[in-house]
Parts: sequence; structure tokens; C-alpha cells
Amino acid sequence: MEPLPALSTQGEGEQRMTATLNPIGIVLAIAFVVSMGTLFWWMFKVPPAVPHEVAVVYRSVAGMERLLVPVSGKVASERAVELACRLGAPQKAEIILAYVIEVPFTLSLGSPVPAEEERGESALRTARFIVEQHGLPVRTKMLPHRYAWSGILRVAEEDLVDAIVMAAGAGRGRPAEGMSRTAQEVMRRAGCEVIVSKVPA
Repeated sequence: MEPLPALSTQGEGEQRMTATLNPIGIVLAIAFVVSMGTLFWWMFKVPPAVPHEVAVVYRSVAGMERLLVPVSGKVASERAVELACRLGAPQKAEIILAYVIEVPFTLSLGSPVPAEEERGESALRTARFIVEQHGLPVRTKMLPHRYAWSGILRVAEEDLVDAIVMAAGAGRGRPAEGMSRTAQEVMRRAGCEVIVSKVPA
């Protein structure tokens, strides 16, 4: 008796299925794994401890919520306005712009000085525009005084400012060692922090 032929479980001509790897898919998979790994590393990374001294310095600067900037219409004072804005931007500090009209002793403090008032208004407009570009609250003041430094200190005391930011050559008179008498007197007499900006010649 002849043996029966074995039954074939796969028909002739039937093609076997083979898995092929797409290069683009491999690249995307690797990119996904790397991005997820980076994300988890960033989420679970423990930040380094901040030294006490650094924390104190940070809080002292962040505490400046009201800054006074004397303006004169010169480029140096406008640069001081920009500096104050950048210093106060993180804490949305209020910027107070002050123009002091120095009235000579031959005139009373209430005497009109149209030319000086016009210069003051122009200087305050320019300075206010700079502050508004930073989106910070701003106030402007123009006041007569015998000495510019005295008027600046008066505004600082009345408005309880945290710091005065001013140009080294602010005020009238010939600067001594790169700093005007106004800046020197403000630094010597102010009851708050004074930041003086001196632009190299």
C-alpha cells in the first residue's frame, strides 16, 4: 500500500510576509525617545541651592519698586532712563521722572522761566516715551529749585523712592573727575540708594 502524500499547509506560490524597517520611522522613533528622555531629565532635575548672599542681593534689587530719574534732555540722562527701566522691569517698578529748574537767587522761585520750562517739558516727553515702551507706570514732575541736587533730593524724600538712577554729568557746572556737582551732592546726601551712570568718553 502506497503512503499518502503529505498535505502542504502553505499553498504553492504563496509569499511569506516579511517585516521591513522604514528609515524615516527609525529616525522619528529615536527623536521621540531622545525628546522624552530630555523632558523627564528636566522635570526631575533638582536645581542647585542658591547661596544666602545671592538670595539677599536678588531680594534687594527686586525690592526696588519706585525709581527716580532726573532728566535734562541730554543723551546721558535718557540713557539713565533706559537703565532704570531695565532695572525695574522684572518687578514692574514705577518710574518717576523729574526735571529741576535751577532758579538763580536774583529771581524768586515762583518767577516764570518760559525757555527753561519748555526745555523741561521736551525732556520729560522724551523720557516718558522711553518708559512707556517698557510698559512701566510713569509719573513726571517739573519743579523750580535753587540747586538741582536739592530739588532731586526733595522729590526722592516726598515720593519715598527706593533708588535714584542718574547720569554722572547731570545738572549744570563742569564735571569734576567725570561727575558733576549735582551727582556728587545727591550721592553724598541721599537717604536711598543712588546709581550713577557714567558713559565713557
